[in-house]
Amino acid sequence: MAATPRPPEVGNFIHFEHVNLRVDDHRPATLFFVLGLGCTRDPYRMVGVRNIWLNFGHQQFHLPLGPATPFPGEVSVAVPDLERARHDLKEIAPQLKGTGFDCRQENGTLATRDPWGHALRVHDARKLPGRLPQSIPHVTFHVPPGTAEGIARFYREVLACPAETAGRKGSRETTVTVGPHQSFRYVERKGAETAPAHNNHVAVYLTRYWETYETLRQRDLIMEPVGVAIEQFRFSDIVDVDSGTLLYRIEHEMRSLYHPDFRKPLVNRTPVPYPVD
Repeated sequence: MAATPRPPEVGNFIHFEHVNLRVDDHRPATLFFVLGLGCTRDPYRMVGVRNIWLNFGHQQFHLPLGPATPFPGEVSVAVPDLERARHDLKEIAPQLKGTGFDCRQENGTLATRDPWGHALRVHDARKLPGRLPQSIPHVTFHVPPGTAEGIARFYREVLACPAETAGRKGSRETTVTVGPHQSFRYVERKGAETAPAHNNHVAVYLTRYWETYETLRQRDLIMEPVGVAIEQFRFSDIVDVDSGTLLYRIEHEMRSLYHPDFRKPLVNRTPVPYPVD
């Protein structure tokens, strides 16, 4: 009997919590993310009209109002019933006519775009590792050719995260473990070096919080320092460990385990199990 593959060890990042995408209208956002994908609006936080937080299993999408800019890659989501998701996305299509919305079947998944053209790939949760019916298992970023190895080294040596690089269809891809069954994937792609700037970000919780903060501060990589709320900071530049040359830029919201949202139960219309203490 073949041995069950072991998942990678979790490093400094122990939970990838949310993707932040700026949008300019919450009505089409509600159609796509709530009615189409099955997200649930959080009833406790960001209940006004300037931002919405959408629960998706143990993770979230944050959608503040503002100019939408292209996401430089693809967000993967897992749903309990892929056929139901296809049906729901088809149902909302007429109301999203004239936007960037798109949805098509592709290799056993749904390749879709939200009304602003952000790419999302919908997977059947039963075909992915883990036991959650809804999740954001990984985010793929398109990066310039020749940068994948350096990005992996930055995560390993600066951020203390497991990271591996392998070949993928003629290019290189780095996979970074950012939580149990969660990863960031950096895929080399021609033209990525000229991609437009964007204002989207990802958020993670980490264990070696102050050590990581000091390491990034010494390299002058902190973009938003610890302030009154000492439980988080931000950085964006992933650089060559030796030369400091910029390899890729993606804003990381870095949260400590003392952050009030850590392990906060999220309300979901789809039942999602929580560990029992």
